[in-house]
Amino acid sequence: MTRRRAGSLAFGLEIMTERQEPSQRAVPVKCNSCDRPMNSRLFCADCRTLHPADTLDHFELLGLKRTYDIDVGELRRIYLSLSRDIHPDRFSTRSEQDSGLSMRISAQLNQAYQALSDDVRRAEYLLGLMGGKSSVEDKTVPRDVLLETLTLREEIDEARLADDEEALARCRGRVREHYDEALAQVSACARELPGTEQTRQTLRTRLNTIKYYQKLRALV
Repeated sequence: MTRRRAGSLAFGLEIMTERQEPSQRAVPVKCNSCDRPMNSRLFCADCRTLHPADTLDHFELLGLKRTYDIDVGELRRIYLSLSRDIHPDRFSTRSEQDSGLSMRISAQLNQAYQALSDDVRRAEYLLGLMGGKSSVEDKTVPRDVLLETLTLREEIDEARLADDEEALARCRGRVREHYDEALAQVSACARELPGTEQTRQTLRTRLNTIKYYQKLRALV
């Protein structure tokens, strides 16, 4: 192992272990190939064996606590460090099984990073882990939100048809205010997870709500 590569791996492992509370650190696991302790559940730094991640959730995959409040900068550093270590290019000369596993884990890392780096998607994912309903199972949205977003949509359409940039700018400002308020409500509720059944139901409704404002943001 080169010094540069060893340093990269050590940097990632330091982030995943030392910055977490002792009670929240992952239980050390041993490599199936060399039986040595691994700090990463994906890759053995001693024998360079990859380990499947199919049973790990996004937080476990990246060595993070299951919590809404995470350091997105730290998340990115962990993601980049792990991505370098298991990148398919490093295993292109290995067996077809290793090469395929590397590609699969890389895809899982990408998916985990995309989900956890976004405030709304992270709340949605965490709610699912805590047993909350999905947006398919529960589409509840407060009536006042439906009326407000319908009105805003009509005003946006009228402003575009009239080529009225000032009116469009006002709509943009109102949409941003509603979105920011909805995100604050989502974040506050997500911080209470796992909470009670009522907590999870409230978060489900708030997540349904913010999606309406996300659609409006895409229009303006």
